[in-house]
Amino acid sequence: MNSTIDKQPNCIAQLQIEIPADRVGQEREKIVKQFLQFAQVPGYRAGKAPRMVVEAKFKAKINEQLESDLLSAGVREAISEHKLKVLGVQSVDDVKREPNGPLTFAAKVITAPEFELPEYKHLQIRAPEMKIEDKQVDDSLERLQQRLAEFEDVTGRELAMDDFCVLDVAGRVDGVPVGEVTAERAGAELQGRENFWIKMGPGNFLPDFCEALVGMSAGETREFSLELPMDFPVKELAARKIDYVVKLREIKKQVLPELDDAFAEKVAPGKTMTELRELVRTDLERQMTDMIEEGKRRQVLDQINGAVDFELPQHMVRSETQRIASDIIRQNQERGIADDKIVENQSEIATNAHNAAKERLKSAFVLTRIAAKEGIAVTKDEVHERVVSLAARYSTSVDKMQKDLEERDALSGIEEELLIAKTLAALTADATVLPLEQPAAQSA
Repeated sequence: MNSTIDKQPNCIAQLQIEIPADRVGQEREKIVKQFLQFAQVPGYRAGKAPRMVVEAKFKAKINEQLESDLLSAGVREAISEHKLKVLGVQSVDDVKREPNGPLTFAAKVITAPEFELPEYKHLQIRAPEMKIEDKQVDDSLERLQQRLAEFEDVTGRELAMDDFCVLDVAGRVDGVPVGEVTAERAGAELQGRENFWIKMGPGNFLPDFCEALVGMSAGETREFSLELPMDFPVKELAARKIDYVVKLREIKKQVLPELDDAFAEKVAPGKTMTELRELVRTDLERQMTDMIEEGKRRQVLDQINGAVDFELPQHMVRSETQRIASDIIRQNQERGIADDKIVENQSEIATNAHNAAKERLKSAFVLTRIAAKEGIAVTKDEVHERVVSLAARYSTSVDKMQKDLEERDALSGIEEELLIAKTLAALTADATVLPLEQPAAQSA
């Protein structure tokens, strides 16, 4: 077999392949013998029909199988001959075969990017010192204290700053409810609602809103207007006036529980206040550890990605871009962003998704190459652990999750994801960590 290669942009290799006439004849003879043995021909027992009859009756099928087998074999052998790392076959065309002659055709294959690995050992990165201050513990306990607070009615006085209050709020712009002026969820929130709880404080809800309520008595209704600034984040309301009608239902006083053993028992049954403080500190340390490790991994990725540049397969970039864009849109919808707002920002979403796709794919190719060079591999047990985790997340059996992943051909993707994470973790563990205040030297 003869083949030539023409490497093209975007990780495409064009192969011109010729399979000689003698091999075509040998392959055809093998296929004809199979048909002679198994073909069903009326008037003859299986395997007893004359060759001429079988070849005439099954000519199209014989030629179809011959071409299919030779094309597949030719592509495989050309890939091996030119030592290509192929991600997929894009097309096979321009197939030509003369009677008793060679078979020639062209194949386009998508190859893995070609690049020299950057320096990835003993990188230098920076990270903050792992230290939790007493004030951070105090602040966390205070947040827990706020969550368990009780509220008592306040009578005999007017509303003041730092009070909590329950309001009926209705806002309009030029006589139209605020929620109808803007498509954003924020517009509906600014319109207000019944039984709306708010803590009185400067800037709460809207600038000057709480100030306009000071001095109200329970049961009182007050009307006032607020001028929104030019840089107001909801653009349909920027520099516009909202007319509010507010009824004060109740004035409330927040009563915080004492930070004692009884409080600890409510938060963590069986624990004293001293033990609760240690639990909080441990949780803060875990959160900080996660944050530091993520920052270290990000620095490693930035260094190795920044030290190498290569073309990416465009079909993979397109596919990953679509997946990331879909995730962005779904997250925006879950946050309550209106569809027309998402459409308005589709160009920005597409750009961000495209950039993120290229970064992810680049990282994946580099880390996979490093894994191969360093002998890093994913074990069957590690894949099984991920399947078990997915089964628990989706409340299904491990066997059903395994079968579903196999049917969707998704296990290889899980293995690749684990391999990339494992390799990045190894590079991060190998890096030299410097304190934040000391600049990291350039790696060799």
